[in-house]
Amino acid sequence: MPARGDGSPRTRSEAQRRADRIRACQDELEQATRDGGLALTSEQGAQLKAYHHDVLSSLARDFDVDVSSRQKQVSRGMQVAGLLGGLALGASVFLFVLRIWGLLSTTAQVAVLLTGSFGSLLLLELVSRRERLRFLTPLAALVAFAGFSLNLEGLAKVFALEPRPTGLLAYAVFALALAYAHRHRLLLVVGASCAAASVAALLVHLTGVWWMDAVMRPEGFIVGGALVVVAGLVPHRTLDEFPPYLRGVGLLLVLVAILALSRFGEGSWIAAAPEAVEATYQVLLFIASAAAIGIGMTRGWHEVALVGVLFFLIALCMKFVDWWWDWMPKYLFFLIVGLTALALLWAFRRLRARLTAS
Repeated sequence: MPARGDGSPRTRSEAQRRADRIRACQDELEQATRDGGLALTSEQGAQLKAYHHDVLSSLARDFDVDVSSRQKQVSRGMQVAGLLGGLALGASVFLFVLRIWGLLSTTAQVAVLLTGSFGSLLLLELVSRRERLRFLTPLAALVAFAGFSLNLEGLAKVFALEPRPTGLLAYAVFALALAYAHRHRLLLVVGASCAAASVAALLVHLTGVWWMDAVMRPEGFIVGGALVVVAGLVPHRTLDEFPPYLRGVGLLLVLVAILALSRFGEGSWIAAAPEAVEATYQVLLFIASAAAIGIGMTRGWHEVALVGVLFFLIALCMKFVDWWWDWMPKYLFFLIVGLTALALLWAFRRLRARLTAS
């Protein structure tokens, strides 16, 4: 019996979901059989078991998915180890170069930087093309990004180049290229964040202000974050696990910027009194976070709903502090916060029940 049919998965995430459904189906069939709710003949049971075995073997071979709970646990451990290893190796390279930097001539400095950058890229390609070494790809990708960052910053210092906002764009392009080439979600987040920061820095630069002061003008991050969210709305045929990360990161940047402006009105480009700007953005924070909750729940975008809930609660707690903290007894303040949390839990429970019924 063939392991895959016309409805076979096209991406690794689709394959993983198929494998998870098969494992859940097997567990439920076993439970139903033990409870007497299902009685398959020995021939039917063997045929179904062989079919599931063929499908899982095919998915594991073609997409390298986890076909058991133990494999998933090991994969999570490998992801953590890869992240820590990549960060440690990147730090090691940076500190080693920093240690010998003053002993090298300008030519040697340039040679070291270029060799490290291209060498890390070559290592990444070799690892990703070897089946037995492919599990090292996430670690090698982090090392390659660290090498590129060191190369860019080192060359700028060697030739006394003035930092420009295009440097952030270079980081974004390189990180995103590695992320899409090697399915690296951490580099996707880094690249998306750098892209949003480059947009904010460019907007500040166009106003004649030093571009590194972009953090003092958070409205640029609203624009950059919104563009990342838009990128998360574009379908990814072979990388369908990426859009949720883009939507989550973009929305997070937007709401963080709105939160900053709700407390620091002087950083706004709006020509109005800081108090009026802060009040406006406080209202906007409630509206944006509530809209994120509604859209996330309606569209099934869990990351959008989660970020919306988080910032709605932050905005609510901040208003409670503004209204009552200075004059209200602290036990009464926390009582109100607790009762509000219970009310929100009840409201979310009713909403969850309504969504389940529909």
